[in-house]
Amino acid sequence: MQLIIRQNANDSVLACLNAYLSWEQGSSLDAGNMVSNLLSEMQSCPKVEFQLNYKYGEDLSEDAWQYIFAIDLLCSHLKWDWTHDNVISKVLWPSMDKWIKKRKDHETAQSVPDSIVALTLRLIGRLGQIGLKEGYLSAVKNISSVIGLFVQHAKEEDVPWGVQLAAIYSLCDLGSSNPVGIVGAIHAWRATVLNSVPFAVTSGLAEVNSLCKMDLH
Repeated sequence: MQLIIRQNANDSVLACLNAYLSWEQGSSLDAGNMVSNLLSEMQSCPKVEFQLNYKYGEDLSEDAWQYIFAIDLLCSHLKWDWTHDNVISKVLWPSMDKWIKKRKDHETAQSVPDSIVALTLRLIGRLGQIGLKEGYLSAVKNISSVIGLFVQHAKEEDVPWGVQLAAIYSLCDLGSSNPVGIVGAIHAWRATVLNSVPFAVTSGLAEVNSLCKMDLH
């Protein structure tokens, strides 16, 4: 937050904030490095775990959400191209790919924890919204299509429930990239699951469905 304010506030406002909040004038802050550091910490943080939530079901812990909020804020400042190339393509997709391959090979040693995978999916959903806001519909649609395929094969691949829910919520976040396709993917997923579907899935699906109706007008 300090970095974003410093780079956008005018001199007089910044001087007041420096004095009031005791910010160090000479401290070196770089958004890209901060994102890289946060991503590195996120991958190994023991406090990133699942916790039950009455609305979302198996949700992420407060510590996990702090990573999402911080990275989302910084990436919003760095814009979509940088975020796509340096975060989604270089870090998040490879992490997902590693987890999927480990599961297919039935390996458990040094595997990415399920909670980190759920965090990765939720983060992709949040960051994809940056692309949507900047008009990169096609790029974000490609991302939602990949997650949609992941969801449709979740049952046969025995994907943990918390990870499935994270993928669904990510799709809801990316709803405007491909409303019809995402609604179809979620409906197909719901037809296969045996678990009780949380309220947030139902409400998220309704929101994306409303986008489909808007497209028809």
